[in-house]
Amino acid sequence: MVRKYIRFNYFEVNLVPAEYVIRQDLNEEDEGEFQANVWDMSVFLDHLMIHKDDFETTVDIGTEYSEVEKDSYQYDQRRDLYSFQLSKLRETNIPSKKRFGQIKEDILLEQDEYIGEFNSIIFDNRYKALIMQSNLYGLSVAQTEHVLTQLRFKYMDEIGRTENVPLVVKLTPIIDSSKVQRVINSDYYKKIRVKGSDFMLDAALNDGSLLTDAGRLLHQSSGLNIDITISLGRTERTSSLDQEYIQQALQQFEQMGETKPKMEVTALYNEEADVETINLIEPRMTIRVSVDVPPRQTVGHEYLYQTFVEAFDNQRTDLRRVLVR
Repeated sequence: MVRKYIRFNYFEVNLVPAEYVIRQDLNEEDEGEFQANVWDMSVFLDHLMIHKDDFETTVDIGTEYSEVEKDSYQYDQRRDLYSFQLSKLRETNIPSKKRFGQIKEDILLEQDEYIGEFNSIIFDNRYKALIMQSNLYGLSVAQTEHVLTQLRFKYMDEIGRTENVPLVVKLTPIIDSSKVQRVINSDYYKKIRVKGSDFMLDAALNDGSLLTDAGRLLHQSSGLNIDITISLGRTERTSSLDQEYIQQALQQFEQMGETKPKMEVTALYNEEADVETINLIEPRMTIRVSVDVPPRQTVGHEYLYQTFVEAFDNQRTDLRRVLVR
């Protein structure tokens, strides 16, 4: 067995005018305000589940394709959670098979076969939040937005509904500001990264901390930008960077104005906790689970979901705190 760690990221699911997204992609200013509507996906997902054998979910995503795995639909009535799995299908960069001491062998795909990567998706119907498995080789957030948008368009065509202004899906990361205070109170610091410009660090030149030292180094070298990473490397679990020095920098960061350098901290809240990396400018809500994967097998959606909800049951109160205002 191999222990594999998988991260899930939390998003609000919004519907925004397509023309607004186009303007944002072109870096054009929006001339007016728009109302982002939270998308209640439950009716849409109910329809897909009922018509899973005849609703076409294949979506073109450029040089690749995506679709919903039709056997992955689930509804957890007790928790009011929907779940399903999105695939990313490619026909390029195909790997080879290899035996020790023998020549590699190409994997030959039929015309209708692809290499698949997968993202498990959970929709919390109680708080209207989408929780997405992070997979380096699977769908990106932008690709997932495109897939959900196209599936929604197909669904609306099927039920005969139209919109005067077409709306597209926008996944907005859920921010949990309490993570900043939690990381300040951590017991062990594994890595810290500071990235910014000279004017961002000007306000830090009067105190003695990491930010002060970074600003002084930047000015002494006549530089404009700085990117510093300090880490422990491979050490014991309870090893840490100097706690007082790091906490002083974090407290100084909190007292700075709106123009702050980017700061990312990898910390361990206590000896039993998981190591977590926090972006202090945008502390996104995430959850990490561990699964045991036998050799020559992939992680099944059902197994991953059951592992996820064991951790999610404890974190759902945090989701409620952030979203219910």
